[in-house]
Amino acid sequence: MQETTPHPPVPGADQSAEPPESAAVPARRVAFLDVARALAMIGVVMMNAPVVVFAAERGGERTESTLTSVVDAALNLLMSGNARSMLMVLLGVGVVLAWRAAEKRGGRPMVLMLWRYAVLGVVFGVPHLLVFSGDILTLYSVSALLLAPALPLLLGGSRARPFWAAVALFAAAPALEYFVGQGNELLFLVAMVPQTLAFFCLGVWLARRPELSPDFEGPIRLPVRMIWAGLLIKPLGFVLMFGSDWLFPMEFDAEGIPVLGADGLPVVDPGSHALVSLGASLAGLGGALIYLGLVWWLVRRGRAASRVLGTLAPLGRMTLTVYLLSTAVFLCTKPLEGEITLLAQYGLAAAYFAVMILVARWWMGAFRLGPLEWVWRSIVRLRPLPLRRRTGAGQETDKAHTGIG
Repeated sequence: MQETTPHPPVPGADQSAEPPESAAVPARRVAFLDVARALAMIGVVMMNAPVVVFAAERGGERTESTLTSVVDAALNLLMSGNARSMLMVLLGVGVVLAWRAAEKRGGRPMVLMLWRYAVLGVVFGVPHLLVFSGDILTLYSVSALLLAPALPLLLGGSRARPFWAAVALFAAAPALEYFVGQGNELLFLVAMVPQTLAFFCLGVWLARRPELSPDFEGPIRLPVRMIWAGLLIKPLGFVLMFGSDWLFPMEFDAEGIPVLGADGLPVVDPGSHALVSLGASLAGLGGALIYLGLVWWLVRRGRAASRVLGTLAPLGRMTLTVYLLSTAVFLCTKPLEGEITLLAQYGLAAAYFAVMILVARWWMGAFRLGPLEWVWRSIVRLRPLPLRRRTGAGQETDKAHTGIG
């Protein structure tokens, strides 16, 4: 099975910028990016389900059943950290593809990137942050705005340059998170930027790999290498997180009660916080590499698993809509906060995606962009873009990109 498809894209990443509406040749795409984007968004939304509205078990109103504990633990193991990390890497890939598309059209990629992510943050991110403190759009927008001026440097010289930039940012992020991000939600959001940029830089590195080009010929070994790298990095992250308790034990008073600081929280040694932060980043990175490599490998094989995963591609082209709509759906259960169970919330999230997979398939078959993707792109272009999909010689072809990236 070939890894490209003539149909369009999306979250955490831009597959490409909008091509001229008059172009008549469909853009070739790397199919696994849409599928990976959809899987990442499913993971993010599943983890948001019990956070947007607190479940009865989380509020202490109900004791967790064995089944609830098993389901919750399994979903957190499979998705927590992994999905968001994968989304950030994909956004880095998408920013590069959008930048290159703007260059090919003779546009000004720097201006496009700055305006594009400013609109994403102001129009969608900040309003969403006001109703859900776990919003990712605002953080991604700020990080993308900081990444854009660095892209000429990251896209030039050695292909390893973005990789080493990511290493430096991963090393610097824990210290900034501790000294800036304690006790203030807004400052904590700012402190998360270096870590986010580190994942973006890895996406830039991946986008520069020749294997990601739709025109690449020959065997591709990178997906398997990504899986093996993830299997090595993820345990290292866990070792750092759990080792922090051994290297920097918590302080207890004479009665065995943790010593509290002025903020009423247990006193944590800066070294412990740094190790936990770095360990969490590495664990998420390892999971992202495993998932990205596995999806890429399965899609390229062209067997039954590839066909099943392919059904998620339309969802991966309208993830901005999927993400924001999920919060609206979960907020409908706000009157049940403290009463609704974890299993009910996870069940609602699963049902939401079952419906959205069908809706996305229908919508992307008839339209070029998802609903909110169309709003975003129209604001960026300062005019309404064509929405309905048309085919035929001399007519518009569907090459527009959609998504969070």
